[in-house]
Amino acid sequence: MTLEFPTPSTARDRLRRLGVPEADVEPAVEAMAVMEQSSELRASLARRHQELFADAYPADWPDLPPDAVGRYFYLILFMLAVPTALKRLQGVSDAVVQDTLADVGAKALSYRLGHGVGGLDEQNWLVRHFRGLLLRLGRLQFEPTTMPAAGPEAGQPVLDVHIAADGPLTPALVSASLKEAAEFFPYYRHAICRSWLLDPQLGEYLPAEANIIRFQRRFQLFGPAEESDRDVLYFVFNAPKDVLTDLDSLPQQSTLQRAIVSHLKAGRHWQLRSGWLPLP
Repeated sequence: MTLEFPTPSTARDRLRRLGVPEADVEPAVEAMAVMEQSSELRASLARRHQELFADAYPADWPDLPPDAVGRYFYLILFMLAVPTALKRLQGVSDAVVQDTLADVGAKALSYRLGHGVGGLDEQNWLVRHFRGLLLRLGRLQFEPTTMPAAGPEAGQPVLDVHIAADGPLTPALVSASLKEAAEFFPYYRHAICRSWLLDPQLGEYLPAEANIIRFQRRFQLFGPAEESDRDVLYFVFNAPKDVLTDLDSLPQQSTLQRAIVSHLKAGRHWQLRSGWLPLP
């Protein structure tokens, strides 16, 4: 399969459309030029592009060496995949497509904040966006799936709720997002969420009217708890998942940040919990 490389100008436009931080646009374009000159890298990109849109869901893609080409490889892959993704998402409003694909930029920002250099290492998470399996509708992201065995109506269609790491999780925004999802997916009756944000232990540190606690109260928990310290450190502090984190080095500017650190320093662990709710 031959993969067409855009001009640098078009590449910049696509990267910005994906919400990539401005600090990474030119370095990514420079990395693209290196990839375009390498027959091996061109073939690797073409193979991944084919896997991205093949009928079978691709196996997990490995992280690459942390040189400039390795760090930007998947960012360039998703930039090259924009035209095909737009064809997959035909019929979906431009605003929803824009919000959905902009998760690439959000993950690139997390990488920069965590590593101090540009790159992308959440490639396996982002596959679903480009295949049209996940859409962002307002504040939340939704992915059609089936209800787990421990939930109500096990095996029935259900929307899996994901929480983008940007902006406040206010009750009004959450309600509007759930309403939009119910209208977009009219045959789905329930939504589920699997997140550390549903950990009841957060109630020991946050006030009852905190956005996170009010979000928790929408859901009925089900299934076992799983240890989730690395996820919490990643989502709250952008701490790389493959690097041990010095708790004393983490910022303590918010109630949530102080809660995360003090909990871990006390030898306790954060939990990943699952919950369900009826759609409006």
